[in-house]
Amino acid sequence: MRIKQMEEKVGVAKIRIRQQRSCTMAVLGSFVAADKLLKNWASALQASAECDFEIEYLDGYTVTGRYPMRQKCTTKQSLGAYIKRVFERGAAGAQPVAIAGMEAAGFLERYEVEDFAERDGRRTAA
Repeated sequence: MRIKQMEEKVGVAKIRIRQQRSCTMAVLGSFVAADKLLKNWASALQASAECDFEIEYLDGYTVTGRYPMRQKCTTKQSLGAYIKRVFERGAAGAQPVAIAGMEAAGFLERYEVEDFAERDGRRTAA
């Protein structure tokens, strides 16, 4: 009997989020922090607002794209969930997400797109 060893996913080094309309940029260290910032920004923006993001991983790979602040499929702001939807189903009408230097196949299995830290006061299982 073989036991499949779970590989730890590559973590986030930093996340840059930029609003071009208001010339605002933030550099964050986690998806939880990014989601809180996006929630605050979304409450103050017009319905058609978008922001650019760049996620740099600990191994040097980067993911870039455009995040729509208003999405028909959800009212919750979640950069990680958006990236998952884009890779899993090619979210309808979504801006393409670019991964510098690697293939999109297998990305979600290898790279962190959600934090394993506390979210909304609850601890999630890793």
